[in-house]
Amino acid sequence: MVGYGSSIMHTSETWLEDTVWGGALLGGGGGGSVTEGMVLGRTAFKVGRPSLVHPDNHPGEALIASCAVARAPLGRKYHIKPGDHVRSVEILREHLSGELTGLIPEGMGGRAVIDGWYQSAVLEIPVIDLPADGRGHPLDLQGSLGLTLQKDFISWQACAGGDPKRGEYVEMYTSASLPIADRLTRRAAAQAGGAVCVTRNPVPVARAVEGGVPGGTRKARELGKEYRGQLASGVESAAAWFADCMEGRYWGEVQVNDYRTSYSLGMEIVMVDCTPYRLQGMGTFLTIERDGELLAQFTDLIVALDALNGMPLTIEEMSKGRRILLLTIPARSLKLGSGCKDLELLQSLEELVGRSLTP
Repeated sequence: MVGYGSSIMHTSETWLEDTVWGGALLGGGGGGSVTEGMVLGRTAFKVGRPSLVHPDNHPGEALIASCAVARAPLGRKYHIKPGDHVRSVEILREHLSGELTGLIPEGMGGRAVIDGWYQSAVLEIPVIDLPADGRGHPLDLQGSLGLTLQKDFISWQACAGGDPKRGEYVEMYTSASLPIADRLTRRAAAQAGGAVCVTRNPVPVARAVEGGVPGGTRKARELGKEYRGQLASGVESAAAWFADCMEGRYWGEVQVNDYRTSYSLGMEIVMVDCTPYRLQGMGTFLTIERDGELLAQFTDLIVALDALNGMPLTIEEMSKGRRILLLTIPARSLKLGSGCKDLELLQSLEELVGRSLTP
């Protein structure tokens, strides 16, 4: 692929900031904040040099696995350390009969886009530029490369996390069907206080290419670099540029007036009122309305930017009185993984939020 000077490219701290900002833009309110991504990424560069490989330059039969942070539906403020990311890889390796040759992130977000970088720096194995999804998504299963469509697929998952001082540290290995393994990992996250680091679903590169987004990390980095450059002309100018280049819509600046949470089947549903707009989210922003008119819905991308500095914001960063800029990007302008196209998963999401999300 043009731009990869060799089969293995060592990332830099400049790459890090551009990639984190681009991932946050594509996170749609999920996948961790810019701050979270920068802290984890800088920690990676203190211990080594994360490396990135395009899937075209990696053997198609080689085993790779997905990295993520799994959140519990009703978790408290979670406690995970950089070493927990590494430990989850080590646990999975202990159960593999073959060699694990690479790692991939499961989607986009300020932290999610660099999931695997710290492990790459410590363990000296590459991150494959093959995110499972080119945007943030509300359901963990939507980051599983479309493996949910393979009903006989057995998921191998390893996780680690939690505060030992509170007696909540968890390590777990699971081998089960994907829906069962997903539920068990989220239960482990709940026992760990809210979240665990997870490494899962080892598959050959060729299979991951079928369901993922080859080159998605580099695309996020290029987007982040261009957007940050546009900020020199002002936040609103950068927001309008981002919407225009993605065939989207910039809706303007508003103030967050209210932030409410409710629960459906154990999952947290968020409502953000910024009159005349209303946002609904679960992990990521799912819908945006204006005076009752639906303007966009998942899998469209809904983006909130800090009006002061243009930083992409997560749902958790919405707070009463905060000034934000709102944008929507149509799904046709995004690179979506197979998991975001799984109609059964979209229907299960509809049950949670109580409205239609399918085309």
